[in-house]
Amino acid sequence: MGFINLSDKNPFAYLDQPEFQTQYKQGIDKGYDYLIFCEGMHCSSCVHLIEKLTEYCPGVSEARVNFGQSTVAVTLAPEGSLAKVAQAISELGYTPRLIGSADNIQDKYTQENRTFLKRIAVAGFCAGNIMLFTIPIYAGLSGVWEKAFNAVGLLLFLPVLMYSAQPFYHGTLNALKFRTMNVDLPITIAMLSGFSLSTWNFINGKGDIYYDSTASFLFLILSARYLLKRVQQNYLAPARMETYFKDQIYECMNNDTSRLIPWNLIRPDDIIRIRSGQTLPTDCELLGESATVDSSLFNGESVPQVYSQGMQLLGGTKLLSSPVLMQAKVSFEKSKIGQLFQDLDQKSYQKSHFVGLTERLAQHLIIGVFSLAAVFAIGYSFVDLTVALQRALALIVIACPCALAFGSPLTLGLALKKAQKQGILIKSSNVFEKVLEIKNVFFDKTGTLTTGNLSLTQSVPADLSADLKSIILGLESSSQHPIAFAIRQAWADTTPSSRITDLHEIVGYGVKGQIHGDQYKISTANALDEKSQMAIQVQKNGMTVCHIFFEDRLREEAPAVVKRLHAKGIQTFLLSGDTNDRTKEVAQKCFIPNENALGEMSPQEKFEFIKTHDQTCMIGDGANDSLSLKNASVGIAVKGSVDLSLQYADVYFTRGGLNPLLDLFALAERTRKVLTRTLSVSLIYNLLGGAAALLGFIDPMMAAILMPISSALIVLTSLWGMR
Repeated sequence: MGFINLSDKNPFAYLDQPEFQTQYKQGIDKGYDYLIFCEGMHCSSCVHLIEKLTEYCPGVSEARVNFGQSTVAVTLAPEGSLAKVAQAISELGYTPRLIGSADNIQDKYTQENRTFLKRIAVAGFCAGNIMLFTIPIYAGLSGVWEKAFNAVGLLLFLPVLMYSAQPFYHGTLNALKFRTMNVDLPITIAMLSGFSLSTWNFINGKGDIYYDSTASFLFLILSARYLLKRVQQNYLAPARMETYFKDQIYECMNNDTSRLIPWNLIRPDDIIRIRSGQTLPTDCELLGESATVDSSLFNGESVPQVYSQGMQLLGGTKLLSSPVLMQAKVSFEKSKIGQLFQDLDQKSYQKSHFVGLTERLAQHLIIGVFSLAAVFAIGYSFVDLTVALQRALALIVIACPCALAFGSPLTLGLALKKAQKQGILIKSSNVFEKVLEIKNVFFDKTGTLTTGNLSLTQSVPADLSADLKSIILGLESSSQHPIAFAIRQAWADTTPSSRITDLHEIVGYGVKGQIHGDQYKISTANALDEKSQMAIQVQKNGMTVCHIFFEDRLREEAPAVVKRLHAKGIQTFLLSGDTNDRTKEVAQKCFIPNENALGEMSPQEKFEFIKTHDQTCMIGDGANDSLSLKNASVGIAVKGSVDLSLQYADVYFTRGGLNPLLDLFALAERTRKVLTRTLSVSLIYNLLGGAAALLGFIDPMMAAILMPISSALIVLTSLWGMR
């Protein structure tokens, strides 16, 4: 194993200053301390090398590489130094760029792409012009002009040698320093050999000169890598938020002027006009009288909810009613949805088992290819040394395992984005593998098998006066409780009273206020109606004036979903805190076996029961069932605050109902098929290409042309499979 000399003269020493550590320190909930973009990462060998930071750099507890995003998530021990980590990455041959919580990784991609394109442009310009001066020589030019044209070829090759080929030198030095295998080593050897042999022949005035073919070879290899890098950035970059707000334009109405701006340029205190069907771009305050919105993304509610003037709405909710004015309270980056998507993207560093498998396979493949090429070169050298070296190089180039290691993260990245479009937020890609192993599914009742959306069923007395309804609406005008939404939904044609003063809401108890000295209070009723799950009482000066009853209906699709699970051989259970009678009644309607329906269970009892089973999935409320969600093999939250739910659950359904559960199973099965297919395509391509190279049907130049085709095949296979 190699050794990194971390000298005292560290150009990154400033990173150990407190202000810089604070700037780049990630949140406690991220699971790591710092996120570093590694410019120059291009293959599985890079991943393997960078993840050995724990061995090369003292003080690093963990280093997890995300090949798709060219980043490494670093966890430091108490004695660890961020400056030494950056220095170690630089010594490994990559350019480290620290990423803060508010930084956009797309900016890092732009910087890297510019450098990459400059190298390609120089190589392409020089290769093209060398060919122009070489064609006359191939046509028979000789004498002084031949030497002059070869001299021009030498001068034009120098920029390729000194500038464009630098990434290959870094990779070669790493291979030699750390005794690893990577494809840069033979490419560098081939390039330097071609240059040295050509220059020797040029000086001595005899033999062949290969400036044109060597420069073209480098140009093609660089172009292939850039193609792979662009696909990687387009499909594996953290773009959940961009896809969620794709092409959204908003009307900003500051200073009595109106202008259209994109979603990501909205700033705090901006007054924006939201049209029906538009999604709020950040957390806002409602300036209009009322608004009906779809807030399923943040609370799992599939039924539209009515908000009143002055209430706070979260970014990501969708306006369903007529256009209204809203005032942005924070920028997108500081909004709840912005922080949510950033958190989800960073949790993608939990490496999938299949990704780890393909990375290990890629390492074994590159060692096998190098060994075979070396054996063939030595053996065939007794027949023809030049042919032996050409075929060995062609084998190494065409059998490059970059596409193999790229296929799995690409497919899983596409699967995560497809899940988002289907209303399924997934914390990490390893969920797909766990879903396919599930044997037992545990349902919560309220909000899971039932809608969780209360509806007003009756009142006592049956006919309430318009004035009393107005007072009740006024008391509940700013409440976020499900009862308040149910009342506003049922009495949408009634105007809330504006006469209420001293309005107070006590969470979990009720609301109270005064009208002209009379004290009004709304609280939970002492006795529940047998047919309803909840009742409230309205009191005036301590005297009850009415009772209002609500019910929670069974989801229409619940029985069909349970039957589909049974068809897959999965056992189903119903665990509820409700009474045993109501629990078994719901279980019977959903075809859950009577012995598997358990009521009057506390969160701790649910957790203890789930622990007695293997390969489990818990589906419930993100708040009330957090303990069970966290400890099940796969935890799925269908209700509750999305950010809190995803602290404990692996999956959150932003689409109402249970149908997303079947979509999740179907997507997991499709993902496995595509992963298997891409792996098979890559291995078959490398096998056939390698055999053709050894048999002499493919030379190094043709291998450089064919190499990107393997990457294109992987991309097309993944895109077609996840379409």
